[in-house]
Amino acid sequence: MKKVLIVINSYSISENIIYKSTRLKEELLKYKIESDIVKANQLLVKTKGNELDLEYLTDYYFAIYLDKDNYLAKAISLKIPLYNNYESLILSDDKMLSILNLYNSNIKAPLTISCPLCYIDEPKVDEVKLFLDDVEKALSYPMVFKLTHGSLGKQVFLINNRKELEEYYSMYKKVPHIYEEYLNYHIGDDYRVIVVGDEVIASMERVNKNDFRSNIALGGKGYDVTNTLNDSYKQLAIKAAKCLKLDYAGIDIAKGKDDEPIFIEANGNAFFTEIEKVTSINIASHFIKYILRKEKIID
Repeated sequence: MKKVLIVINSYSISENIIYKSTRLKEELLKYKIESDIVKANQLLVKTKGNELDLEYLTDYYFAIYLDKDNYLAKAISLKIPLYNNYESLILSDDKMLSILNLYNSNIKAPLTISCPLCYIDEPKVDEVKLFLDDVEKALSYPMVFKLTHGSLGKQVFLINNRKELEEYYSMYKKVPHIYEEYLNYHIGDDYRVIVVGDEVIASMERVNKNDFRSNIALGGKGYDVTNTLNDSYKQLAIKAAKCLKLDYAGIDIAKGKDDEPIFIEANGNAFFTEIEKVTSINIASHFIKYILRKEKIID
């Protein structure tokens, strides 16, 4: 009898990961479908180019991927359907790629500058100065620094002056990162909108009174706005999820001048512990139903 594979990270087993994987498992059981929750390091990718040692995946209908290991995601997707799909994971996990893929979509995002690739220890001082001068001129202070790959707001920092700009560049010059316009209209306040397919399932306002980052993991609190959020925000979330080819997404949106929605980032592996709690909406059920219908397992 076929089952469903739920893949989680090898090393980071947080309460949110346990909650999400367990909830998905519970919803699958309602359809009499068993699932295995498996750590990524139990699924080593072994390939010779024309051979791929993941044959046992024939025992599964599909995989729900709750990790960020792109190599494993690609390997699984060569064997069975993957949710989210491999391409969407690439686009949503890289913050700069996400913004670039909104081009011509009529979705507004903060002014963002990517750091040029650097793979040497000591780049020329004049070249670094030229780049940092351009960043400073375009964004002024304060500005936001982000690693292109990260989650829970832990790789996001505020830069207040030239000294800090130089320090962050020096620390992270060999790591892909971006510099972003600081939105001072609603500091520590944004919206997390959950999209499944072409539908907004739930919306939560996140407010952090002690940090410019609104993340729940950093002390933010969630409030249900599913029925009150302006429709323009919901439409932006649906459009952004489409641009990034996401079946399931948590789209973060800030409020700009005149209540204009501004795309902040997309999360293809968005946790839903807090938003299920504050909205009383069964997000796991919506996601499982969507997948089962897409795979023609249910009508």
